[in-house]
Amino acid sequence: MYVPIEKNADYEGYVNFTFQNYHFELKSIFSEPYFPLILNAMFKYTQDWKQALNAVYFINFLSSSVFYIWFAYRRDVKYWIKILFFAFSYILFTYTVLRNSPAYFLFGFLIFYLLLGRRFWAGYFGFLTHISSLPALAATFLGFGKPTYKQFFLILLGAITFSGLLSLSYFAHITAKLDTYTDPSIAEKYGVNIFHKIYFVMIIGLTLLIYKNRKTAIYNNFYCAIFLIYLILYFLNPVMAYRFSYYIIIYLAVYPFYGKLKYDKILNIVFSIVLVFLFYNVFYSSHIDLKLLK
Repeated sequence: MYVPIEKNADYEGYVNFTFQNYHFELKSIFSEPYFPLILNAMFKYTQDWKQALNAVYFINFLSSSVFYIWFAYRRDVKYWIKILFFAFSYILFTYTVLRNSPAYFLFGFLIFYLLLGRRFWAGYFGFLTHISSLPALAATFLGFGKPTYKQFFLILLGAITFSGLLSLSYFAHITAKLDTYTDPSIAEKYGVNIFHKIYFVMIIGLTLLIYKNRKTAIYNNFYCAIFLIYLILYFLNPVMAYRFSYYIIIYLAVYPFYGKLKYDKILNIVFSIVLVFLFYNVFYSSHIDLKLLK
């Protein structure tokens, strides 16, 4: 059995993408050149835009496989966290957000190795695939030490600067998305709804819970910066905040210093069972009128 690519959520949006020859220019480096470049490269081989798009899906599947296999073998990450993260993110990252997911994968590699005191320089190219990664990447230069008043000021200044940059023409595509998600004709399907409000409360609750059990994971320069950016984005547009929140989720998922918890073994068993049904639900909710074909 297989699932037709056309059944994936957001497929229609990618089909409606402006299929045209793309020529990269340095001035457009912040305009997410990855997707049109890959799409055009595939078009040269297929001479068909839809076939080229299918090839991009396949490339994303390969990238996703590399990331999740790598993640599965991280001994520093708890087993139940691996299951939880996989169940919630795999379908979304692999088959839905083709432009975002390479940035998420690169960020995952980068932040894990940075936490271990190593570098993964390729991770800093994530902004070429999706500009949402830029503030998260910039925040890594703040390090993971305990914030001081000076650093808090720098974090606040950086967040304000980020908000100001949105007014520049280089980032016009971002503000266009902000406007798009508030368009009544689009908001009904993709706009702000009760889910984003519940999700916001969940992020706050998760942050407080981890702060209580592992303060250093939350109370550090990096997390304070991306959490503040998330809050700013939420009040600008909750949909954009939701997209950005995956940098928070990835950081919390790959964080290697939680230590042993009293209920680790129980959580391993419970999540192994419960998340099978969750994955099933996520799978079907991420596809349109899904019918498995033999």
